[in-house]
Amino acid sequence: MGSFYNGIVGADKCMADGDTCTLDGGVIADEKAGTVTINLVAADSEFFAKLAVPHASIVPADTPAKDAGTTPVPGTGAYMIESYNPNEQMVLKRNPHFKEWSVDAQPDGYADEIDYKFGMTEEAGINAVVNGQVDWMYDTPPADRLPEIGSKYANQVHIDPLAAFWYAPMNVNLPPFDNVKARQALNYALDRDALVGLFGGEVLAQPTCQILPPDFPGHADDCIYTKDPGPQWSEADMDKAKQLVEESGTKGQKVTVIAEDNAVARGIGTYLQSVLSDLGYDASMKAISPNIQFAYIQNTNNSVQISVTQWYMDYPAASDFLNVLLSCDSFHKGSDSSINISGYCNKDLDAKMKAAMALSLTDENAANAEWAKIDKAFMAEAPLAPLFTPKSVNFTSARLGNYLFNKQNRWIISQSWVK
Repeated sequence: MGSFYNGIVGADKCMADGDTCTLDGGVIADEKAGTVTINLVAADSEFFAKLAVPHASIVPADTPAKDAGTTPVPGTGAYMIESYNPNEQMVLKRNPHFKEWSVDAQPDGYADEIDYKFGMTEEAGINAVVNGQVDWMYDTPPADRLPEIGSKYANQVHIDPLAAFWYAPMNVNLPPFDNVKARQALNYALDRDALVGLFGGEVLAQPTCQILPPDFPGHADDCIYTKDPGPQWSEADMDKAKQLVEESGTKGQKVTVIAEDNAVARGIGTYLQSVLSDLGYDASMKAISPNIQFAYIQNTNNSVQISVTQWYMDYPAASDFLNVLLSCDSFHKGSDSSINISGYCNKDLDAKMKAAMALSLTDENAANAEWAKIDKAFMAEAPLAPLFTPKSVNFTSARLGNYLFNKQNRWIISQSWVK
């Protein structure tokens, strides 16, 4: 997460060589005083928020700087990992060393044990919740089961707003999407109402053709990729889209859409394939395991042209979408951690984002006005196609109580109980 923490003194050396980096002069611990001092190269209005996300978790000094596999790394929370089998389940139990120092910052949990089970299909997960065998399913329920769940188990369905969007990043360094007109064409061609339907309908999502979600800092209603450009998306403009494809000279090229292998993502991936085919491309869709899809689509070695993915806020700041997803610093060739999936780098917009972040230190409203302009400027270049903004659908068992939801961390599992 270089774009989060590259402002720490010494972080530049870590970005260049992580194996020997020590953040010397950047992070200073005083064991006797019980303090940690972090020195920054410049003021950062978002730094406290960045420290509050899981990327900044405190771990033992001897924790290996690589994937720990199935060996749990000790943490500081109310629960600890007792066992982990990635093909079966993970078991969390109370951490005997945990002491609640702040009910607001890090509360104790209600449950004595939390079990995660892996490998169940969405259908199996729904049936297990109905039968009281499990208390919640991670995946969004398939659209064809939502009417049944909503009518028979209305008290067990929780629909919560999210600061997020589903989108299709297009690789600007590979044909056909190295041509801006091809990228713009797909944005014009998308029937975003149809995409909302694939997600479960207007109760669960709303169409969008911009990056920042509604009711979010820097968001200003604006849609250029619609038949009647204005504040909102109205309908697809297939004539405009086909014209742009012709002008781009990319018609007939092969395009493969990469989606997660679950019901909702497969449906969206298949829809994108059909739109690309209608535009004249030789399109196909490939669904791969959700366990690897997100890392796979980030790595340039896999030559992914277009994919289906989502982004959920880490904290409420426009930079957490625009700067994280589209800055030059977020693009790393050959890495599974290259969150700028489009591989788009615009030095002018990078400079404007840095200026907006600096402005937020003194005038947050003025900074948000700048972020709205930056959002529109990125969409003019169309490195991605926004699809819709989702709501969270959580289906819980009849025995579960005290359901609490947080826009960042979703269902707060430890604060629920079971009867």
